[in-house]
Amino acid sequence: MFMTFYTSLILLFSLIWDIMNTQEVPIYRKIGLFSGNILATLRLSMGDSDFNCLYDETLNQAQHYLFWITWVVMTIFSALIFLNFIIAEVCNSYAKVRFNIQSLMYKEKAGLINEAEDILTDNIKNNKIKFPKYMISRQDIDTA
Repeated sequence: MFMTFYTSLILLFSLIWDIMNTQEVPIYRKIGLFSGNILATLRLSMGDSDFNCLYDETLNQAQHYLFWITWVVMTIFSALIFLNFIIAEVCNSYAKVRFNIQSLMYKEKAGLINEAEDILTDNIKNNKIKFPKYMISRQDIDTA
């Protein structure tokens, strides 16, 4: 869903740039004007501001205002979409961790115990009192 919306947003704004900027940008000359506008819009949505169409004096005053309005709207929309996506991913990761917190804690504790036992010498590991061959597990019984 996110990629569909983001792709349509990029295509929409690249069409607007295509209408406003009819000159070919030198860095995109080998891929064509339309593909160059798509890449320029993608770069703009990621925070790389490209003002190549402002270097030449081909825009009149109305087009100049339209350029800045479009640039502000595109920057705000793309920032909102990216921030929304990042917040959704962080919330999803937090929910997964919160759901599995007990098992993750036991796994980390077991890893730390294993690491501590690996550091011990063989003389200590062979001590039958500290390292018996059995394990006692106690469980509370609810007597309700």
